[in-house]
Amino acid sequence: MTFHPPAFPDDFNMADYYVFSNIEAGRGEKTAIYFEGREISYRELSDNVMQVARNLMADGLLPEQRVLVCMQDRPEFAYAWFGALKAGAVVTQINPLLPVTDYEYYLGYVKPQFTFVDEQSLPSLSKALANSRHSNCGDNVIVVGTDSPAYRRFDDWKARKTDAVPWPTKKDDPAVWLFTSGTTGKSKGAVHCHFHFPFSTEVYAKNFIGIGETDVTISGARLFFGYATGTNLMFPFAVGASTVLFREQPTPDVLFKKIEQHRATVFTSVPTLINKMMQAPHETRSQVSSLRFMWSAGEPLPNELHIRWDAAFGVPIIDGIGSAESFHIYISNRPGDIRPGSLGKLVPGYEAKLMDDEGREVAQGNVGTLWLKGDSAALHYHAAYDKSKEHLRGGWIVSGDKFRQDAEGYWYYEGRGDDLLKSGGIYVSPHEVENCLIQHDAVRECCVLGRKDDHGLEKPLALVVLKEGFRASNELEAELIAFAKARLARYKAPHWIRFEDNLLPRNDRDKIDRKRLRKDCASG
Repeated sequence: MTFHPPAFPDDFNMADYYVFSNIEAGRGEKTAIYFEGREISYRELSDNVMQVARNLMADGLLPEQRVLVCMQDRPEFAYAWFGALKAGAVVTQINPLLPVTDYEYYLGYVKPQFTFVDEQSLPSLSKALANSRHSNCGDNVIVVGTDSPAYRRFDDWKARKTDAVPWPTKKDDPAVWLFTSGTTGKSKGAVHCHFHFPFSTEVYAKNFIGIGETDVTISGARLFFGYATGTNLMFPFAVGASTVLFREQPTPDVLFKKIEQHRATVFTSVPTLINKMMQAPHETRSQVSSLRFMWSAGEPLPNELHIRWDAAFGVPIIDGIGSAESFHIYISNRPGDIRPGSLGKLVPGYEAKLMDDEGREVAQGNVGTLWLKGDSAALHYHAAYDKSKEHLRGGWIVSGDKFRQDAEGYWYYEGRGDDLLKSGGIYVSPHEVENCLIQHDAVRECCVLGRKDDHGLEKPLALVVLKEGFRASNELEAELIAFAKARLARYKAPHWIRFEDNLLPRNDRDKIDRKRLRKDCASG
């Protein structure tokens, strides 16, 4: 079947596509957002989005100036985010649980004309604002959920009536910065146009996955993460579905209860959270029978965990991979076509090839660096010329991720190029070793890194966190190494095991922080 890519008019604003189209479709009275006992209709959503847009204009927003959103998962996130887009701004979002130093970095990097923040982030962000030349004017910082003498209160600010007209936008105008996860340095903003996200929504969410108007979505991943902004805000709004938002920490207990309460049909998760839900006591689990599938992305999903989830709940896991550079998922499993251990197939609308270090395509079945092309590819990284040249080349995203593809077209993730290690002169995927070790009854979580032996040769080192009831010992170390050797090629098995007393550190996307662990191991 020939694929026909979606087309968008030259005059285009993504807030119209996601929000205001629902009013035109007659869904004004349908519930768009469930939040803390409230049901917010699409009409209420669109009215609030437009009021934010008009008030930004009345306060002097200039076209394509940056608006920063730093909030928990709540309706005001949607009002501010889509309102800024409707007004013609460039919007970006950051984690509401960062330390002051990180907020200082983001303020200096984004240089926002306006900032939206809620009560959770205000204490840290206000300290960063005090040290910043950017957005430190009280009129340009709008606070949700609390009164602050220094800044404007969101409800009062939004309640003003104005007929200011939003700036007109084109489909190719910059609209959103999505921040990278910062695995190789400071997080950078991948710059996207107004039509990039609707393109991904059309080819992936609608056509490949089949999200529909009757769905109710819920997410453990938080909205600041582009993965969840897509699955739990943009995708449901694009089809007139409903989303569940909540401010609590997404613990297993909270998620089980809310899935049952709202009869959610689509659940956005990450492997770390899936593992926590599997470890939750049976008496705290509620019914998840309403779910027709759940997404997993953000980090590799161990095959063993996938199998355990299937046995316990029977809810299909749609494992896939995306990036800030592509906006969302471009290789994915799909309902009715799930292969545990694989990331599935390439989403129609994207091209992909695997290249070696010399720029040649690798043979099928071999590991290579992924090159990806599609109409959601970022234009560049803001204020990062060298990084843009390296990773964004003539419409191709050079990801740095290593993959292989089998003869049936299924893709397998082997790790980032800087994660791979060579043992015995052969590349070893740390994720393959980790997936093996986590099957041992004693292993709660682990991370495999490269470390040089006494002869200067790189060998696998496994950092292992044990489950409750197990104690570190030389005997257990030998047992784990033997366990791996019995299931992997011998050169892939860990050469050393280092037992960790605490859970492994994670970055703000809840991925294991390999960069920090490599640094700690080098200094230790």
